[in-house]
Amino acid sequence: MKPKTIISAIVIALILIILFNNKEEASFWLFTDIKTSKLFILGAFFLIGVLVGAIVFRRKNKHPKEYGVTNPNGPTLSDEDSEFIRQDDDLTDEDREYIRRD
Repeated sequence: MKPKTIISAIVIALILIILFNNKEEASFWLFTDIKTSKLFILGAFFLIGVLVGAIVFRRKNKHPKEYGVTNPNGPTLSDEDSEFIRQDDDLTDEDREYIRRD
């Protein structure tokens, strides 16, 4: 079993023990005086806490690993650019492939 599964099972067991040992009646105020069991009150507030925690700590979408730029209009080369490209003849094929990916 994975550690996460074991920890989850222990936490759920502790929650159930706490909830079922608090069955007596309690009263609280929610715009009026409400009398109900502690089991219901504790369970309701636990679920509210889980929902709020899930909303606050939800995972964000990850950024893509590789960005690409697409341009349907090809680049126009000036005389200066073509001279610069001719100077890069000492690049290896691996370097050219890396530059092409940008």
